[in-house]
Amino acid sequence: MTRSEPPGRAHAGRRLTGLAGLLGALHNLGWLGTTPARAGELTAFAACDGQPIPVRVLGRGSPVVLLHGLGCSHRQWMPVARRLARRHRTYAWDCRGHGRCRPVAGVITLARLGRDLGELLDHFELPRAVLVGHSMGALAVMQYLHDHGTARVAAVVLVDQSPRVVTDGQWPLGLFGGCSAAMLQGLIAGARVDLAGTLAAEVEAVAGARLAPYLRADATLGRWLRRWLGRVEAAPLLDLAESLVAADFRQSLPRLDAPLMVVLGARSPHYAGLPLDAWYRQAVPHARVRTYPRAGHSPHFSEPWRFADELAQFIAEHA
Repeated sequence: MTRSEPPGRAHAGRRLTGLAGLLGALHNLGWLGTTPARAGELTAFAACDGQPIPVRVLGRGSPVVLLHGLGCSHRQWMPVARRLARRHRTYAWDCRGHGRCRPVAGVITLARLGRDLGELLDHFELPRAVLVGHSMGALAVMQYLHDHGTARVAAVVLVDQSPRVVTDGQWPLGLFGGCSAAMLQGLIAGARVDLAGTLAAEVEAVAGARLAPYLRADATLGRWLRRWLGRVEAAPLLDLAESLVAADFRQSLPRLDAPLMVVLGARSPHYAGLPLDAWYRQAVPHARVRTYPRAGHSPHFSEPWRFADELAQFIAEHA
C-alpha cells in the first residue's frame, strides 16, 4: 500500500497473500468448511467465558506453546511441533475463529487472545513456558507479555512480525512500509458493508483481471459468492482485525526481561526490505535476530526443520 492510495486499496505489488494463501486462509477461518479431526488428535480447554479452545499436544519435556497467524491454524505448526516433540512438550492451539475453534459468543480481540494464552498456561498447569508466535500469534504473545509480564515465561520467539502493523510519519516499519491505519480501517469497514465485494476484489487482485467478469454481482459465480458469504458471520474476525490495527508494543517490548529470538523472512510480502531486524537489535539488545534468506512470511513453515533445530538450540542455551 502507498500513502497516496484511498483507504482499502492494496498496492499492486504488495499483496497480503497469493491465491493459494487466500484459499487456505478461508479454509482455516472455517469459511470453506473444516477438516475433521482424527480421534484423539485434539484436546480442548474451556476459557473463562465458556469458549472451547482446541489444542494439539505432542511430546515430553519442558513446555513450548505455539501460536499461529491470522487465517492459519495449529496445523501450520505441526512440522515444527513434531520435531520439537523429541525434546519438548508442545502445545499448538487454534485461536478463536480459526481452525476448529468456532466462536460461541462475544467479541474476538487481541486482548482476548492474550487472555486465552494465560488460561492455557493455567489449564495445563505450566509454571514457565517458551512462547512462540507467528504474525498475529506474535502480537498475541506481545499482548500477554504487556498484560502479565514474564513471571511464567521462559523465553519468547517472534516470527515475522512488527510490534506495530500500521505506519505513520514516525513509524515506517509496519506492513509494506507504507500501510496506514486509515487504509486498513477502510478495508475493514468495506468488509463490514460488503464482505463478498471486498473478497471478490482481493481474489481478482491475486488471480488477475481475467477473473473479473466472473466475479461481478450479475455473473453466476459472483451471485453464488455473494449468497455464500451472506451466510458467513465475519463480524468477530473483523473485530479482531481492528484490534490488530490498534495494537502497539513498541514501548513494552524494550522492557522485556526474558530471552528473545526474532525470526524474519527476507522475502516476506509484509516486511521484506524494511530494517525491522535493526529495530529489534536496538530495542532489545539481548535479542537473537535471524533472517531466513529464502523464506517469506512463514519461515517456520517453509523451513520447519531449520526453525525447529534453531529454536531447540535457543531454548537449550537461554531457557
